[in-house]
Amino acid sequence: MPFATTRATLSRQWALLRQLPGRSPGLTSSELACRLRDLGFTVSKRTVERDLNDLSLIFPLERNDKSIPYGWHWAAGVVSELRGTTDLLAHLKGEALQAPPGEGIELVARISDPLARQLREAPLSSDMQLIAHDQGHRLRATVSDGSSLRWWLLSRGDELVVEQPAQLREEIGKILSNAAAQYLTP
Repeated sequence: MPFATTRATLSRQWALLRQLPGRSPGLTSSELACRLRDLGFTVSKRTVERDLNDLSLIFPLERNDKSIPYGWHWAAGVVSELRGTTDLLAHLKGEALQAPPGEGIELVARISDPLARQLREAPLSSDMQLIAHDQGHRLRATVSDGSSLRWWLLSRGDELVVEQPAQLREEIGKILSNAAAQYLTP
């Protein structure tokens, strides 16, 4: 299988895993196919069914057989641990911050040249823009607002300064100031 096809399959399957709820009754293959299409994947119900059957051999997924159509969900007791893993992998691929269509916030930030190079290879969103200026780049992207965004922003250290939204800028600034203060006092 060519690399591009393998990568597309893996991306689709990780996105599918992230859509699965943590409890019964779960979501049907049709519902999951619609969610994947909303995320930009061209996928049929049958492809989702094949993916779920394949993924259930590797991950603790359960199928609710009580009624037709069947609902798929994560097995009880393992949800948060494994969903955290899929979130980490999404971070590594740069997908965790992508907002669903019609949702999210517009992030505007000044970023370093090395970070701009990284983001060209793994964009934060489909509408991401990078504009060069004398001291790096200006980043503009619609991203999902939540703990994943804050984790990513804070992990960038001095490579990134949030400009907008103002509330997020203030929040990140306070966290960094408090952290710096702890390093400055004995």
